[in-house]
Amino acid sequence: MSSELFESVAEKSSGIVIAGTGLGHVSEDLVESIKSCKKPVCMVSQCLNGSVNLNVYATGRKLLAAGVIPCADMLPETAYVKLMWVLAHTKEYEEIKELMQRNIAGEIDDRRVYES
Repeated sequence: MSSELFESVAEKSSGIVIAGTGLGHVSEDLVESIKSCKKPVCMVSQCLNGSVNLNVYATGRKLLAAGVIPCADMLPETAYVKLMWVLAHTKEYEEIKELMQRNIAGEIDDRRVYES
């Protein structure tokens, strides 16, 4: 995704859910656009299994510093609907972050167990 496309979407949105690669990453070119958009940006993974972890690589840490909200193992569609619900209840970033990261209806798995 280009910065121009992201900024165009951000301009028309109250909040954004990004389905990043693997652990929840995007091109480093987007970090500045994300940081300056002033709207909640939530990160989920494109992968069906596994969780977002923005602490592993430098780009993820830059996304965290830009204010991205990591959404564990939520599916993109689930995070989208949840963000709509959260934004209907609050516009405060810290509350948005807390609610997006709180397991309300089983949308976040606290622990994954590998079964062989």
